[in-house]
Amino acid sequence: MTTTPGRTVELDLRGHVCPASLLLSLKNMNAMREELSSGRVALRILTANRESVPTITDAARTMGYAVTVEHTEAHYVLLVESAGEEGIR
Repeated sequence: MTTTPGRTVELDLRGHVCPASLLLSLKNMNAMREELSSGRVALRILTANRESVPTITDAARTMGYAVTVEHTEAHYVLLVESAGEEGIR
């Protein structure tokens, strides 16, 4: 069960490819670790690079976050948030 975040921070990585998109995502997840883990913040990542989606998703889940992925016509939206009491999933 994911918690409802207090606010959402958007990270626009459209135009970046892996590994740059992964490194920028990790940098932001690490900088917001306490807020993400507590559910006070969710990180909304935008990417147009299909290969970045599983890489970022796997990294975030390994760090214990819940991740949902949405594919729009123009790009992908990854929502990284607290996994709540479930922990790593």
